[in-house]
Amino acid sequence: MKKGFTLIELIVVVAIIALLLATIMVSLSNVKSKSRDAQRMANMRELNNALNLYENSTMQYPVYNGNITGSDPMSNALKTVKSMMQTPTDPLNSAPYIYTYTSDGTSFVLGFCLETDSIQGYSQGCGNTITP
Repeated sequence: MKKGFTLIELIVVVAIIALLLATIMVSLSNVKSKSRDAQRMANMRELNNALNLYENSTMQYPVYNGNITGSDPMSNALKTVKSMMQTPTDPLNSAPYIYTYTSDGTSFVLGFCLETDSIQGYSQGCGNTITP
């Protein structure tokens, strides 16, 4: 009698390993999405604070409607009064994951998208906003 594994036993082991790897990959993907969402919220808080510092210095918010790129008028205004040296951009920084800013000088709206619903008070997808 020969000792060893049968073909069926080997196929079962390979199938189990493949199932475990697939489960791990899905979990890691979800963790990465949550991490990017946490970074987005940190960026929003940083932008909100910088805009409030700007408003304290100039008595108004930068007037601009558009995407935050780091070289847009709002970003340049924050750099001019030194309330922020470098404007943060979205971790993915590709459509639709781009930060937006809208202001008439008296108030502002920061817009952003989230990949998950893990941030309390905000929802998955676009349409999330922060105001002063």
